[in-house]
Amino acid sequence: MKKNMAFLLFLLLIGLFVANLSGCASKEPCLAIDASLIHKGQTKDQVISLIGQPHVITRNDQGQEEWYYYHDISGFWKRMPYMGRLMGKRKIETTMITFSQDIVDKVVYYVTEQ
Repeated sequence: MKKNMAFLLFLLLIGLFVANLSGCASKEPCLAIDASLIHKGQTKDQVISLIGQPHVITRNDQGQEEWYYYHDISGFWKRMPYMGRLMGKRKIETTMITFSQDIVDKVVYYVTEQ
């Protein structure tokens, strides 16, 4: 009986290890790198071809269009249901691109904790 429990525990640990490795190997976006590709003067079409469609589009007080890109950079354990709350705050990286007349005016990259 003890051997079966030890074996099951061993398999569970191996499964968690493999799941963690597969999370690291995924091709997740890195918004810091994406933000470095965007420069003042580029068009909306150029931005879309470089980093894709934005997650959110808004207008600021000056009437400029702002595009937001988000990515959760929290570790594997923080994204787990129930347990994640015990592991601290989640980290979300954001790239905000401001357009004036369909041309990039400003690019801001930042990380927030939730």
